[in-house]
Amino acid sequence: MRPRLRALHATMPGLHASMELKQHGAMRSIVASSISASLCIVGFGLALAGAQGAAAQSADRISLRLGGKEIALPPAARERVTALAREIVDTCGPNTLHHAGNFGPLAAGVEERLAGLMQRSRLHVAFAGPLMTRSHLGGELPAAEAVIGLEEPKFFVGPTYMRHGGRAAEHLQCGYLASLELACMAELDAHLPLEYRATCARLQRGEGGRIVMPPPDIAPSCS
Repeated sequence: MRPRLRALHATMPGLHASMELKQHGAMRSIVASSISASLCIVGFGLALAGAQGAAAQSADRISLRLGGKEIALPPAARERVTALAREIVDTCGPNTLHHAGNFGPLAAGVEERLAGLMQRSRLHVAFAGPLMTRSHLGGELPAAEAVIGLEEPKFFVGPTYMRHGGRAAEHLQCGYLASLELACMAELDAHLPLEYRATCARLQRGEGGRIVMPPPDIAPSCS
């Protein structure tokens, strides 16, 4: 074999190794770019979902009536009230549409009771779009509105009514801790009876300030 050919053959393994390293490097770069792009897409999707949720929440319309008059809240408090209302109605127990047997005679007359509550102390939220509420006993309903009672003789918070299309329903055992959070908001304190302040002061709160454990004798309608 000629000297030049022998030298070429001698360098071939090194050339092959160099080409393989370059190919592996290129593949790693492609994979890294794909992962980065995927993470960006996921992050964008989460951010978009969060923005859409915040936009829907800010478009909800609320009416708060305490002590016989409408209460105007600052924007931050309105957002907080709306967020708590959504949390309260997310999951409940029986309702008069799907579980009438749990209410006995009270399964009837829902519209009349709701109309009466609207004239007393309550939070009324008209959601920007139907909000799905689920029952512990099974079934779900799209809620267009929610009415949550306050200052009622028998309840710390409640009763809770929702409107599903053209039908109203009473719901029991809705979000317990979120209901307490609503009643204990600082912005509502001046408009509620002194008993609310005393009760709220007894509630145990976690590191984030949220209520984690109420005393056993506090009974919202959702308890």
